[in-house]
Formats: sequence, C-alpha cells, structure tokens
Amino acid sequence: MAPSVLLVEDSSLARRNIATFLERAGYQVAHADTGEDALRLLETSGNFDVVVSDLRMPGMINGLDVLSFQNRVAPRTGSILMTAFGSDQIRDQTRKLGAGYMEKPIKLNSLLLEIEKHTRR
Repeated sequence: MAPSVLLVEDSSLARRNIATFLERAGYQVAHADTGEDALRLLETSGNFDVVVSDLRMPGMINGLDVLSFQNRVAPRTGSILMTAFGSDQIRDQTRKLGAGYMEKPIKLNSLLLEIEKHTRR
C-alpha cells in the first residue's frame, strides 16, 4: 500500500498542486484546509504516515497545534511544517516536536525528499 500523507494547507491552489505532485509520486493524499479539519481527520482516520501542515491558517488552530495534536494521537507519524512566516523561534518549536521545517515557497522535490525521510522511520 502506498504511504499516506495528510496535507493541511489553506490555499486551494497550493493544496491542489502539492497533492497532485505527491499523488504522481505514489502517495495517497488526504487534505484539509483548516487546522480544525486536520484534527478531525487525525481523530477519525489517523493512519497517516506523514502530516504536512502550513503554519498559518484560518481558524483558531495553527500548524504547530496540528503537529502537537498529531504527536499525542499518532506519535509514530512523521510531520513537516511549512511556513511563509519563518523565524528561529518557529523553527525551534517545530524541531522540538520532532518535525521537519520548510520555508515557503517550497520546492516540491525538496518536500518529497523530506517526506521520504519521515516514511523510512
């Protein structure tokens, strides 16, 4: 069975482009456009190999919240945070969660390499 990715991204264009790229690379991709939707997916179908989340999204739940929740409900699942609003503090918080960190604009091949690191655990 193909590895599965939960993609959490509020930009529909970015979400569609990333999902299409990952599907062509052989991944099964579920997606959410808010942190709240991501938490629901993690609770109901939490069998993802990797969670890739944007930092800033509409609603009360951001990408760090998603990854923190994912660490509690599925600690063996890999995680990557993407952000256009990077800082040393955000990078450090991300790494404390054991997650990969990527600043936007991301290169899709670089994202694929990062995902592959997390699916080989």
